[in-house]
Amino acid sequence: MTTQLGTLEFTRTLGADPVRVFAALTNQADRMAWGPPDVDSVVLIEDQPEAAPGVRETSRVGPRDNPYVDVATDWIVIEAPARLIYAETLSAEGETLGCSLATFELSPEGAGTAMQARIQIVNFVGAEMMGEFEGGWTHALDNLSKHFR
Repeated sequence: MTTQLGTLEFTRTLGADPVRVFAALTNQADRMAWGPPDVDSVVLIEDQPEAAPGVRETSRVGPRDNPYVDVATDWIVIEAPARLIYAETLSAEGETLGCSLATFELSPEGAGTAMQARIQIVNFVGAEMMGEFEGGWTHALDNLSKHFR
């Protein structure tokens, strides 16, 4: 098994105050709306506990007709409305694809929010998966920006 490490960093200015942005980062319905990694995919979060430190949430991601990737989200730090940290493990067909640690820092900026996101990745399945992580996060965070327009 090849293991690769990577870090993605994103900065966004969002058109809502930090309270609303924080809610969109933790609310299941909002995350299903902005979170898909591309235009042909879905995120399904159903019958899961509310986000709280120590809670594990499970979801599925992938093509609309076959969301085959299992995602285990472990909520670590929830300091509304300024800081959020969670870990995700992605697997498909019994194989762990990768893990990530997502850290979001939010601060007021005018009537909106300055968001800093750092995603630290451990990839277990090859170089193409690093591109999948980067493309997926870029698309999802672009959707988050549109979520507040």
